[in-house]
Amino acid sequence: MDLHVPSADLPEHLRWRLRSWEADAHEQLGQTAEAVNLYAEAAHLSSGMNRAVMLQEQAALLLQEGQPDAANAALNQARPLYPARPTPAEEEEHGLNLATWHYLRAQAQLNLGQPDAAHDMIREAARLEAQHGDPSYGVALVRGQVLTHLGQQEQAITAFQAALNLATETDRPYANHELGVALLDLDRPVEAREKLEAVLNEPDYPYLPEVLADVAECDYRLGRLQEAQLEAEQALAQGAVVPASLVLGSVALDYFQLDEALEHYARVIREAAPASRDWVAAHQMATDVMAQQGFPDPAAAYAHAQQALSHTPESDDWHGTLQEHLRKAEALMAQKGGSGGRMLN
Repeated sequence: MDLHVPSADLPEHLRWRLRSWEADAHEQLGQTAEAVNLYAEAAHLSSGMNRAVMLQEQAALLLQEGQPDAANAALNQARPLYPARPTPAEEEEHGLNLATWHYLRAQAQLNLGQPDAAHDMIREAARLEAQHGDPSYGVALVRGQVLTHLGQQEQAITAFQAALNLATETDRPYANHELGVALLDLDRPVEAREKLEAVLNEPDYPYLPEVLADVAECDYRLGRLQEAQLEAEQALAQGAVVPASLVLGSVALDYFQLDEALEHYARVIREAAPASRDWVAAHQMATDVMAQQGFPDPAAAYAHAQQALSHTPESDDWHGTLQEHLRKAEALMAQKGGSGGRMLN
């Protein structure tokens, strides 16, 4: 039976605590939206550091819900509530709460596409933890994620390994998955596969289809094309559309099945977030496949090359290749225009 106690019926110092307990109960039940609202009410009913902590709890759940802007807004309200000079008795607790604030801010900034700012935040979180307590799994994991976005893969692996060493049994699959992907980014598929296989043995891990797609990528890089294709097809059927389709595109290319490869890359372009790494890679590969086909549709090849070039730095090996494809597609489009639309041999 649900029991809702009006906060006005309680002494003032208990009102925010009740809403906090209720929020925690809803959070444990997976009722995140209700918990967010209750933490907001608890924040409204409290003051000072209690209010800051409630706002941070709310921000943590908003991040889980994929709302980094709203989380950032809650964190902006929380920060001024910290005293400039806490008493010696308060210093340790305030330091750890402030470490949590920086940890949450780092996540929000990373999700908002600001990895450099996130890096500053997560370093400060780690410093405060070391000063006032012990290193935590969460800070190490987010530090690894930030470093991955900054392209510092070796340092990311060190951070993810630290997270794995600090992880509880519940957290270990998350750390192993991140570690496996980071090793894959460094083209170390044997080590990556070992970490990813450990995650596949955790039936409750929520991202198993993505892990299976990553295992398929490992097998592809190890030259096990049949295994990679089977695993990627299973991952695709289970909902890991983007990573599985990228592997299937690679396998189709190795078998010189160009039309099939193009279908897989087109699926990635439809499903991936615009301007994401996978989206850019799919435009790059689609352009290259069309070039191998002899530009049967130069306008489509030109469009793919344009999209890819707008997100490919000049230092990338792909940049020159894409420019060459763009020029060839443009020339063919001009020839078609000058021949009354007649297809040329």
